[in-house]
Amino acid sequence: MEKVYNMTYRKQILDESVPNDQKLFSIYELHADIIVKGGRDVQFGHKVNLATGKTNLIIDCVIPAGNPADITLFKPTIDRVIDNYGITPRDSSADGGYASHGSLDHCKSKGIVNVVFNKVTKSLKNIASSLNMETRLKKWRSGIEAVISNLKRGFDLRICNWKGFKHFKAKVMWSILGYNIRVLTNMTLSRIAGLA
Repeated sequence: MEKVYNMTYRKQILDESVPNDQKLFSIYELHADIIVKGGRDVQFGHKVNLATGKTNLIIDCVIPAGNPADITLFKPTIDRVIDNYGITPRDSSADGGYASHGSLDHCKSKGIVNVVFNKVTKSLKNIASSLNMETRLKKWRSGIEAVISNLKRGFDLRICNWKGFKHFKAKVMWSILGYNIRVLTNMTLSRIAGLA
């Protein structure tokens, strides 16, 4: 109650602009963050940053506190994938929110050959071995929306009723584990059917 009072007093009486990290968005879920997506409606919850491989297996997931800019999540994701799997991916395809000269330079320094962002602006250019490769990587990036949709609907990540930030993270990780098990099972069944 004290936090709600202070926040309201600062905003309404003192006419201050209260930073988001000092606001309380839910009295039931104190960890809830505000997520602003462009000009769309404001949503409350947490950002989930995913990376997938060519089989659509989810190979990296981070749930940061707050609402950090996508661009700040790109380099650490690339580094974790390389460190965790011991190989450098040949290609990287990401949403336009991750696009920057710094992201391109980081990928080049790691030895990634094709680096494609869904949307690029101004002087930023995708790096691809051919126009066909750039188109394929953009289409592949669009296909990731199906993975996200599957997690939301098939593994019930639209709403999390597990209380607390620690439990929210656990719910996300359990959902990803279930999703990955389904992908691996389908791959195995496809191989068995191919052998029959």
